[in-house]
Amino acid sequence: MMKNVLLEIYFEELPAAFLPPAVENLKTLTKKYFLENKIEHKAFQVYATPRRLAIIIESVEEKTKEETVEVMGPPLRIAKDEHGNYTKAGIGFAQTQNVAPEKLKIKTTPKGDFLCIDKHTGGVATEKLLPEIFATIIGKLYFPKTMVWDESKFRFPRPIRNILALYGNKPLKLKIACVKSTNYTYGLYIKTPKKLKVSAPEKYLSLLRDNYVIASQEARKADIAKKVEKAAEKYGKALLNDKLLDEINFLVEHPSAIACDFDANFLKIPEVVIINCLEKKQKFFPVEGKNGKLTNCFIGIRNGASEYQAIIKEGYEKVAAARLKDAEFFFEQDKKEKLENKIEKLKGIVFQQKLGTVYDKVERVKKIAGFICGELKLNQNEISSINRTADLCKADLVTNMIFEYPELQGVMGSIYALNDGESKEVADGIEQHYWPLTAQGQLPVAKTGIVTALADKTDTITGNFVIGLIPTGSSDPYGLRRNAIGILRILLENNINIPLSSLADTSMGAYAHLASAAPDTKNKILEFFKQRLEIIFEEKGYKIDEIRAVLSKNWADSTLTDITRKLTALKEIRKLPDFEPLAAGFKRAGNILKQAQQKNIIIPAQLSAEKLAEPEEKELFEKLQAVIQEVKPYSEKKAYAEVLKILVTLREPIYKFFDKVMVMAPDTTLRDNRLALLKQTVDLFLDVADLSQLQ
Repeated sequence: MMKNVLLEIYFEELPAAFLPPAVENLKTLTKKYFLENKIEHKAFQVYATPRRLAIIIESVEEKTKEETVEVMGPPLRIAKDEHGNYTKAGIGFAQTQNVAPEKLKIKTTPKGDFLCIDKHTGGVATEKLLPEIFATIIGKLYFPKTMVWDESKFRFPRPIRNILALYGNKPLKLKIACVKSTNYTYGLYIKTPKKLKVSAPEKYLSLLRDNYVIASQEARKADIAKKVEKAAEKYGKALLNDKLLDEINFLVEHPSAIACDFDANFLKIPEVVIINCLEKKQKFFPVEGKNGKLTNCFIGIRNGASEYQAIIKEGYEKVAAARLKDAEFFFEQDKKEKLENKIEKLKGIVFQQKLGTVYDKVERVKKIAGFICGELKLNQNEISSINRTADLCKADLVTNMIFEYPELQGVMGSIYALNDGESKEVADGIEQHYWPLTAQGQLPVAKTGIVTALADKTDTITGNFVIGLIPTGSSDPYGLRRNAIGILRILLENNINIPLSSLADTSMGAYAHLASAAPDTKNKILEFFKQRLEIIFEEKGYKIDEIRAVLSKNWADSTLTDITRKLTALKEIRKLPDFEPLAAGFKRAGNILKQAQQKNIIIPAQLSAEKLAEPEEKELFEKLQAVIQEVKPYSEKKAYAEVLKILVTLREPIYKFFDKVMVMAPDTTLRDNRLALLKQTVDLFLDVADLSQLQ
């Protein structure tokens, strides 16, 4: 009979950030060890609160899956002697399988006769295996930080206070650290500290709910959102930040919402600061009115039932007022000095020990921005706004507000710039030069933001590569991958026609004084961009072999707009029936040229038409010359679909050439001329894509 299984680890309160990964970890480990032990079951669900991590596994079989496996032994010729007696090899095989030799069988195969044994596995009582499996799983749960709290030296992020383990209605016996398993749990610790006996796994959730614990993190999150919205109803609409919801979800077991307010005079502080104070520092939900503006109301969440609400409300309001008072002070102090007067102070902030101060970085950003302005042929007003943006883009880093709220960098710079009388274009550029904040985040919209963002991110990547701080594996402490994706997205989505090679050259010019700023550094930077670009184009629906075909030759000297055109053309032309045979012919030509290079054969830069001997090579040459002239106007217009359509017409003469002409002829004059003909053909395709990359 199948039974449900329950495991609950009850501990002192864990940090909220530890729980979501632990949920996934527990799922993975349970799947792994149940599969390894061949314990069949149906669905399972993991539950997590700040004080417990639990899993319910449904319909677990009473015994492990039974299987019969045929184990092959040594060949019969060495397992038995000429008298039919078992040799050491035969006896040894029997011993390793824990059977008497007479239990062994003989199996005839195409390779001869072999000893074998049918080995029966499984059929072990699940109840016997579960304690050891659960102990292993708990021991292997990963947490960023762990501690030792008793003489067992067992490590866990907080002391474990109880282990609940049930197989059906029967308690399982296991021990973790100095804690022995039981058949009871606890409700909300501040409400019902008594032990709660769990009669069966299916009673677990309802028993906890009756004792002020919502074990399901999904149900608890929905409950928090519903209660916050309800509490905010008469004041306006709660700003439900999903990230904050997730965090609070793992801070409480029984959420209750409390509507609070603060002095309306604080509303003169920028809304973004108030929201940041309430959300980041205090884990409160701000409320906006029907007019879309922030109100002086906020919603706090407490862990527990709705008792002592007035006392808790008073406490929440006090801490919110203290935070807002500090923010008000920082804001007023910062406004006393203009942003432009703070630029000099950037000399006191180290950007990176080997790369100088933030002031040094700003100077580099200005030079790169100047190059970009020139490439985009911007007018003088636009250039002046961008220069001003680059000058001021990091000035808010020395403000009191950013010291307290570093996540508002750029945002506060924009606010202070407007307060100082700077133009909206400059203010927008200061904020937006940090965009996108995530790989898929909002891109800068203002030209000031677009240009300064490109310059800033390019300098960050170049500087780190120059001093050898290159991302490896999953490690990327300086966010270089995000910066690279940001640059590529800005270039692509704004059709900015600046080759990455030129951008890298300009940026590296500022690091010429560093010995490590060698040519291979540029190659590493471009390869880094190439890897990110492949990902972006794959997400846009292009196949990886198409992408690699287009990026195979001098891609960094092309613009991303041009590369996109080539990809689109290749994707469309690939559908033509003549294209696949043409690609196969191209690969063959490429392979012959590689073999020639490996043999150190020098291929002439120009072929001699008069040295063409066979009709098929003459036909290919003539067709090639016609095609070169035909594609020229389309290449100049970057109409790559038309270029490829014309190139496809080379399929037949290429196939005739390979069918009738020996390229690697004994006569070196003929050989070299034919190699030159192939190279000219291949080079014509390489201007669009390397077809040998296509699968």
